[in-house]
Amino acid sequence: MSPTEKRKAASAATSTEEADPSSSAAKKSRADVPDAETTSDSITDVVSHLHNLLQTKEKELKEREADFDRRVKSFESTHPSIGSDDDVIQLNVGGQTNIAVLRNTLTQFEDSMLAAKFSGRWDDSMEKDRDENIFVDEDPDNFKMLLKFLRMRMKNNNQGGSVPERHRPKATYEFCSMLEYYNLMQGVYGQTWVGDKDAFTCEEIAYGTVSLCSKTSDDDSTPKLTTVVFPHRLTGLKLLEFTAEFEKGATGSVGWVEFNDNGADTAPSCINLTRSYPNGVFLNIAERKAYGPKNNRSGADTILGENLRINHSETATKLVCRRVGGTHKTQRKYSIELVDGTKIDATLIDPEPNYGNCVLPIIDFSGKVTVSGLRYAIDEL
Repeated sequence: MSPTEKRKAASAATSTEEADPSSSAAKKSRADVPDAETTSDSITDVVSHLHNLLQTKEKELKEREADFDRRVKSFESTHPSIGSDDDVIQLNVGGQTNIAVLRNTLTQFEDSMLAAKFSGRWDDSMEKDRDENIFVDEDPDNFKMLLKFLRMRMKNNNQGGSVPERHRPKATYEFCSMLEYYNLMQGVYGQTWVGDKDAFTCEEIAYGTVSLCSKTSDDDSTPKLTTVVFPHRLTGLKLLEFTAEFEKGATGSVGWVEFNDNGADTAPSCINLTRSYPNGVFLNIAERKAYGPKNNRSGADTILGENLRINHSETATKLVCRRVGGTHKTQRKYSIELVDGTKIDATLIDPEPNYGNCVLPIIDFSGKVTVSGLRYAIDEL
């Protein structure tokens, strides 16, 4: 048989197999394609496997949590907190002795490292001088300034008040470094959001966390939009980072905008965070849109992001706002990041201190917003 005849015979055989569904080749081809029932069974097996794996991991996690609780109880039983609030503690601070303080003065911020250190649990293991005074390796002036504030706060709290801003310690690099070590920055300086006092409330709900709630207007049950900023001239501290969580149904805008920081306890008026500012970056939750600095030449808005994955009417909206540095002392990059990883950033001009203006954190909101996770730029003090 010639090559041409062989090719014709092979082609005919193939055509016969394709035409005849019962041919072995056709059966093999159909066998290679999984039917819908087989595919469904495979998906069911995968889902079942993942479900069983999740249950196993949840069981392991509960066992670890139970083991951790047992260890904590065991530790507490062998290291009891024997300290009493009325204990008088004798301190040697950086070589200065004759410093006496009540235990509850040092432990009034329960979530701080200072409170943990002087809880009474560690008294036997702490460093002491030859006279058995507890040694504190800190600058005496800074630590005594902290003690003065803590005593004042304790007295004012007993009378139902707090320490006014103007009577809080002056923020210096050394003093704030010590506060950061003891996790006391939030205790001493707290969160200072200012705005129309009649338009919102600010309540500390946990250490380092406040709840901002806008008030309703007189003729409407719907909370009205109000604006607060975090000025730095009241304390001398600038924010590097904060986290804002708008509860379900709350709306507004959040970010960084340049304003005049004259040390007043009210927010700037005539704020409209539905357009770009010359020197600002912010995210508008209702519009699901992020704005950057206005175009200086055309005056047009700068849109940094649109149709963001936000649904404030159905879920809470959580954002982290950061000042992330810059290449020049007057140009710094500011960012806003959603929990899904979406990140908006822009370079803003940081005015000179004597200019009067500065870039401030701003929250424009209606409803309830929780603010936490504050970090300060203490290296700029």
